[in-house]
Amino acid sequence: MRQPMIRKTGIFAVFVMIMLVFASGVMAYDTEPIARQGVIDLRGVNWEEKQSVQLNGDWTFYWNQLQTPASIHEAAPPTSSGYKQVPSTWKDGDAIHQSYPNHGYATYRLLLQLREEDVNKRFAIYMPSVATAYQLWINGELMESNGVVGTSREQMVPKNYAKLIPFHSDRSEVELVVQVSNFVQRKGGLWESISLGPVEEIMLQRDTKVLYETLIAGCLFLMGIYHFVLYLARKREKSGLYFSMMSIGISIRLLFLGETLAVRYFPQIPWEIGVKLEYLCAVICMMFLALFVHSQYPLEFNRTVRNWMIRIGSVFALVIFATPAMFFTEGILIKEIYLILCYCYVLYVYVRAVMKKRHGSLLNGLGLMLLFLASINEILFYANLSTFENGVAFSVLVFLFTQMINLSMAFARSFDHVERLSEELLKTNESLEQKVQQRTQALEGKNKELQLMEESRRRLLSNIAHELGTPLTSIQGFIKAMIDGVVKPNDPKYLTILYEKTIYLHQIIKDLFELSKIESRQIRFHFQPLPLISFFYSLYEKYLLDIEKKDLHFVWEVGMRKVPDDRLVIVADPLRVEQVVVNLLTNAQRYTSSGGTISLRIDWELGADGTGQAYIEVRDTGIGIDADSLPFVFERFFKGSDVRKLGGGVGLGLPISKEIIQYHQGSIWVESVVGEGTTFSFSLPVRLAQTNDEEWRVS
Repeated sequence: MRQPMIRKTGIFAVFVMIMLVFASGVMAYDTEPIARQGVIDLRGVNWEEKQSVQLNGDWTFYWNQLQTPASIHEAAPPTSSGYKQVPSTWKDGDAIHQSYPNHGYATYRLLLQLREEDVNKRFAIYMPSVATAYQLWINGELMESNGVVGTSREQMVPKNYAKLIPFHSDRSEVELVVQVSNFVQRKGGLWESISLGPVEEIMLQRDTKVLYETLIAGCLFLMGIYHFVLYLARKREKSGLYFSMMSIGISIRLLFLGETLAVRYFPQIPWEIGVKLEYLCAVICMMFLALFVHSQYPLEFNRTVRNWMIRIGSVFALVIFATPAMFFTEGILIKEIYLILCYCYVLYVYVRAVMKKRHGSLLNGLGLMLLFLASINEILFYANLSTFENGVAFSVLVFLFTQMINLSMAFARSFDHVERLSEELLKTNESLEQKVQQRTQALEGKNKELQLMEESRRRLLSNIAHELGTPLTSIQGFIKAMIDGVVKPNDPKYLTILYEKTIYLHQIIKDLFELSKIESRQIRFHFQPLPLISFFYSLYEKYLLDIEKKDLHFVWEVGMRKVPDDRLVIVADPLRVEQVVVNLLTNAQRYTSSGGTISLRIDWELGADGTGQAYIEVRDTGIGIDADSLPFVFERFFKGSDVRKLGGGVGLGLPISKEIIQYHQGSIWVESVVGEGTTFSFSLPVRLAQTNDEEWRVS
């Protein structure tokens, strides 16, 4: 929606400018009183309807004469060539009006004919810029002066700004006498229209112009300050600086045009300084315009052309600064050609940018077109070829307003881009923090693993030193006895003892290393889904004959809960779970007398969601474990008194079993009564597989 709105705004601005130019042309053909041979007939003007009239036409003209109202009546009547067209410069001439040099002095006279009913009414004359000093008499009375009129450059003091002169006449004929001198610039004379009307209307028109020019100059100045502050906040964006200098320069120039507000508010400003500032601002603003447009569209704006525009503009600026107005104002035509060529090239750049669909180029191009038309009209106006005055101020404001819109949109896009980058950076930082936390947790996990490994290593070395000490001492004693001849070297009895001691040492070392690997997580478990009942029943069948050979009864028991199709599933490493069961069965065989019974029982509990715990029990009718020893049965190398009496293992089977079960997210415990038997139990997570779930099948 934004781009169509901008297009419509620009098109509307161009349309308004064309309509204003057209309207000015139409107004030129409106019926206006015209001065003829130094007299203008205003008796047909109804001041109730007419706000003002322009005193255009032939004024009586006295070249190189400074006549006063008194001396004019004594002078000879003017010839047919003794009239001058107003508005025009002295140099302008035609078949009727003679051309004169622009440097000199002269006197103008005009007789106003009023209606009888307009006598004693309050009127006002609006005197615009007069080149370059004047004195005005109304009905023989000196009413106003601007500067000091003189017959040479040394005698005159230039001053040039618009004034309003109120008066009233006690007769129907009003005589205007104006002395004008110019020795300081390229044009001289009454080159702008002088207006007459009721004092209230003329004051209103003057105040309207003042307000109009003040408003435009103030807006441009504020725009310049605003973008200069933006540039200070972000100095990488040079376009803001160029736009700021251009806006401020144009606002200063407007203060020395039209109503010449700068001189009105500060009369002490020398005329020469004011003219220099007017010309300098025009040239400098064009250079900043070139820099600004190049910063916007560097691909379309040739850098060499930009550099030449700045070089030529710098030469003009240097000439204006270093020479008097009398010199540089004569070269205004060259300056105007330079400005028009620059406008044409900048307009060409915008056309290229529009064709390449550069952002904001259409709006900028329309604004520049409006400014270009207004500048051409201003040149024509100062050449007395156009009647539309002071359109440049408005067109400059429109053009700079379009540029400000694009700059604001560019800053808005930059800000949006910065916001997006900030959000992405924030997300990246959050992601980085998460990664750091994850890496920290991973390092902490690795550190814990290393600590476990180190602790396991220390415990292993300590246990090895402790457990290997006794059998090694025995072996050393038997070998020493053989060396000393106390025991026969080939005695089978002692050789058998030595062999059993070495087997015992081998089992200790094997169990210690396996336990240490499990604790330090160096052993990989190969988990897979297993059917609970079928898997443990296969273990029952596998070890049934071995247990019965030792004259023991081996019983299989299953809980009373009915589960169809054996759909109870555990996820476990089958070899490690079998290792636990074998350790428990081996202990049961070792401490159960002949004729005793060993049972392998499976039971489970399920929740509403189909998950729960499976319970596996290995129960025997052996000697049992005393209550004092029960808390320590899963400690390394623990052996109760009954165990030591019966011989048996090294005390590492149960610790290994405990580590394996804990690795499976289960737990293991023991219950025992001395003389009645012992029950070792462990639990594993279990779930109920769906009917079509085949993952429980053993691969």
